[in-house]
Amino acid sequence: MQDPKKVSHTASQTWQLFKDVGLKAIPIIQLRESLLKDSKLTQNYLVLIVSSCLIASFGLLLNSAAVIIGAMIIAPLMMPLRGFSFATLEGDLKLLWRSSISIFSGTMLGIACSWIVGTIISIPEFKEQVLSRTQPNLIDLLIALVAGGVSGYAKIRPEIGDAVPGTAIAVALMPPLCVVGLTLSQAEWGYTQGAFLLYITNLIGIIIPLLLQLLFAR
Repeated sequence: MQDPKKVSHTASQTWQLFKDVGLKAIPIIQLRESLLKDSKLTQNYLVLIVSSCLIASFGLLLNSAAVIIGAMIIAPLMMPLRGFSFATLEGDLKLLWRSSISIFSGTMLGIACSWIVGTIISIPEFKEQVLSRTQPNLIDLLIALVAGGVSGYAKIRPEIGDAVPGTAIAVALMPPLCVVGLTLSQAEWGYTQGAFLLYITNLIGIIIPLLLQLLFAR
């Protein structure tokens, strides 16, 4: 028969371990579950990618900043990007794979949609809103860094909501991604390379502060 004192001591140690580790782990577990859901490749995600891309593409062709802002509000790429950052930090292979697939699929779908728009619509020449996204510079990278930081902060502070970081992320990602497709449709390889470089640079620029935000939140 077990000694009641030993049983009581074991139960006390188990409860203390739960309080010290389990309760602290709950926010991280909840965050992971939320990111797993956000990073999943779903019909809703694909519809948002197409919608955001079409609005941004039309805005770029019209040279209308107001229309492009409409695409910024949707910002579907924000969701798997946060999952990718968390998975990289935690070594979570399931989340890393899921978010990577969503980012890659969203990128390819965005390029394809904007390419179709550029192929169907006659484009005599590209205007300012397109050309400004074919020459990456330091300011663009800074925008991406700030956007990533705000997005990470908002994810660990749910009371802020997603509207502000979503808009910031779209500024840095969807418009240059659409420029890639539009310039590809017109065989403007130099413009395509510049826009794609801007997209990749901003993608990395967004992920870095997201990693830092999640690291400090642990």
